[in-house]
Amino acid sequence: MKQDIPPLHDVDIRLLRIFKSVVECRGFAAAEETLGVGRSTISKHVADLEARLSIRLCERGRSGFSVTPHGQIVYEATIELLDSLDHFRSHISVAKGRLSGSVNLWVMDSTHMEVGNPLAQSLASFKQRPGGVVININTADPEAVEEAVINRQANVGVTISNSDMAGLTYRAVGSETTSLYAAATHPACKHAEEGRIENADLAKFDFVTRGYLRSEPTLRGRPWKSTAIAFHVEANLQLILSGQYLGVIPDHIASPWVQRGQLLRLPIPEAQSTTTIFAIFRTKSKSLPVVTAMVEDIANAYRMTRK
Repeated sequence: MKQDIPPLHDVDIRLLRIFKSVVECRGFAAAEETLGVGRSTISKHVADLEARLSIRLCERGRSGFSVTPHGQIVYEATIELLDSLDHFRSHISVAKGRLSGSVNLWVMDSTHMEVGNPLAQSLASFKQRPGGVVININTADPEAVEEAVINRQANVGVTISNSDMAGLTYRAVGSETTSLYAAATHPACKHAEEGRIENADLAKFDFVTRGYLRSEPTLRGRPWKSTAIAFHVEANLQLILSGQYLGVIPDHIASPWVQRGQLLRLPIPEAQSTTTIFAIFRTKSKSLPVVTAMVEDIANAYRMTRK
């Protein structure tokens, strides 16, 4: 009797990994860079997998790329399979006193400018652990980091974004303070030096909104005329440094420019806030030794730099 699903071999797992990447990249063309192979090769691998499983996994053609219902089932089962394999390998390695495999770490941009650079310290500590874990690291805006973890692109994320997503664990590791800033050449600085910034003054100025946050807080009753949107903190900083916009940025990001006299923190208490920094991971991964180790090293590094 012919089996519906053949026994899985190494080659099948490789094909499943390729199919998973194609789905997550939403097409063959976008998967080329991720996989490092040409579109025709990727297409052949997916076709081979379809032949092995005797089902159509995706539609491709002039109408674009889409995953079939069967393909969605295979994709979700592949995630479970690869997670199980990672757990198996990790636990065996830990039994031998070593970490192994790989870990995908996504962090919000400009973490290198935090006081004491805790992220770099955590990476140094993790590298010193027995074993040979490959670290894949990426930077993105805070919300993208959170989404990367829930979408399984990342095992661990460091971000200020907390949407309380089901299936994620958010571990508070630190905090950052933010304030309203203007370039030294901006007219608002003259008003600040005179000890007054009236609502009528603020109403004249252009503000940059942080597009990397789901909800940008207003100045609670103060005018806020947004005429620019920044999707990364560096872009936000550049707009403020242009001298044409006021904007809210983390104090540690602004600090070097404040010290050089290029930026001024405006004395508006309503614009100041403290935000928690989280190390996040999928709750189902909490028993994965490589994830536990990475999160512990991140938490310890933040704690040490705050002493």
